[in-house]
Amino acid sequence: MIDIADRLTATYREVRTTTDVGALEQTEQPRPGTDAAEYGLVLRRRFPCPPATAWSAMTEVENLARWLALVTGETHVGGAFRVADHAEGTVLDCAAPHLFAVTWGGETEVVTVRLAEDEAGDTVAELVHTGVPRDGGVRHGPGWDVAIAGLDRFLAGETEPEPATWRASTSVQTFAQHSVSAWVKATEVSGVATAEELADAAGDCLRRLAPDLTRPATA
Repeated sequence: MIDIADRLTATYREVRTTTDVGALEQTEQPRPGTDAAEYGLVLRRRFPCPPATAWSAMTEVENLARWLALVTGETHVGGAFRVADHAEGTVLDCAAPHLFAVTWGGETEVVTVRLAEDEAGDTVAELVHTGVPRDGGVRHGPGWDVAIAGLDRFLAGETEPEPATWRASTSVQTFAQHSVSAWVKATEVSGVATAEELADAAGDCLRRLAPDLTRPATA
């Protein structure tokens, strides 16, 4: 089971405009329907472990396979990698145990993860995904929410069932539905997308992450 309310409220979500793919900056919001800027999404979450433990879970291929997916390729700076059923990319930066950045599915999309230790010795993780379209928070944010929930399981010592089976469960699909709604709200606050764009993005994301719950009923 997954505690949907806890997972939703424990994660900070934001959608912003960005003036350059590598660094997310708050700027004047463009009018919906314009192409004045690129866009990025931000997730921030605290994990009850030191940064070194979170770093190992997020960057070592044998650990990634236990909560995300099979990872192949090179994980050093400049190395090319592939995350099965997710994306492929190139490692741009890697400074253990605090920072790594990769391209994600294309040269213009960049995912940057920063880890910091809080006053209790726990890890505060920030994930920034830039170079996405104006409705990218809804298209990509729920997938990251599900991934972070999987990481939570792994850090808590829960490794069964394997990631693909876990993501297909009713509880995780239900969580994904709520996550889509949370990202719609975050994007509405940002003012970067139209209602029509958000509806299309939400429908696409739900069909991908919660197929059993969005499939039309049959007679």
